[in-house]
Amino acid sequence: MKKILLLIAALLAVITLFNLKASAQTVTANVPLSIVLADAFSITLGPTPDVVFNYSTAADYAGSKTVAKANHFTVVSNKSYSVAVKATAEFNTIVGNATPVPLSVVQVSIDPSTPTTGATYATPALTTTNQALITAASPTVATAFNVNYSIPTAAALIGKQSGTYATNVVYTITQP
Repeated sequence: MKKILLLIAALLAVITLFNLKASAQTVTANVPLSIVLADAFSITLGPTPDVVFNYSTAADYAGSKTVAKANHFTVVSNKSYSVAVKATAEFNTIVGNATPVPLSVVQVSIDPSTPTTGATYATPALTTTNQALITAASPTVATAFNVNYSIPTAAALIGKQSGTYATNVVYTITQP
C-alpha cells in the first residue's frame, strides 16, 4: 500500500510540475497607449523688433525708404495658418500738426528671402484693422520670417512738425 501511495504522490508531483512549466511559459500584459493632439500655434518676435524710420536730410524725403528686419518673427503651427498685421492706434499727434501722419504711409511685406512656406504673401498698408499678410502657409515647427517695412513716398510726411510719431504694430496668427 505504501508503494501505491508513493507512486500516486510521485505521479501527482510530476503532473503538477508539468502544469506549472506549461502555464509559466506565456504571460501577457496590455498597456494603453495614447497620443493626445491639440492645436498648437505661436508667433514670437525676434531679438530686435523695433522699427525706426529716420528722416533727417532732404535726400531722405526724396525717395522711398525700407527698414528690413531679418528673423523679425517666428511661427510655430501644427496646421496651416495665416498671419494678419495691424496698428494698435493711429500715429500719435504732435502739437502744431493740422493732420496727423496717416498709418497707411507704412507698408509691411514679407521679404522674398524668407523660406518658402507655400503661402500667399501680401503687402498691406497699415491700418487699425487686421490686414492679411500671410495666407494659407504650410504647418511648421519654426519658420522665421524676414519682414520689410517700407514708406514708398514721403509725400504724407511733408509739412509735419519735427518729432517722433509712434504706434505699435500687432501680428496675429490664426488657424482655419
